[in-house]
Amino acid sequence: MMMVADLRSIELGKSRPIIYDRDIGLRLLMRDDETGAEHFLAEYPPGLEAKAHRHTVAHTIVVLDGRMLVNQEEIGPGSYCHFPAGEVMRHAPVGEHACLFVVMFHGPFDVEPIES
Repeated sequence: MMMVADLRSIELGKSRPIIYDRDIGLRLLMRDDETGAEHFLAEYPPGLEAKAHRHTVAHTIVVLDGRMLVNQEEIGPGSYCHFPAGEVMRHAPVGEHACLFVVMFHGPFDVEPIES
């Protein structure tokens, strides 16, 4: 079992997946050795640019702080969105504010940029 009383208190490392124009904050919360599922706490910095992309597994996002633009729709704290495996998507912070969220991959993380 893993429990975190306040996700906002977790220190994040830096990561730069190929779909972003700069580092994002990232911390692995859980990895299931049997299924490969991975849960992360992530923070998009203000002004982050993101490319359209897809993953081979489904994943779910829950926004904790800030606002996120998801496929042209703006969502905020308390919002939930689920992406089926293989669906093309783009998500980034709105405007000049950071966005803190939990992302749960239903298998091992991978990412494929989509040329536009």
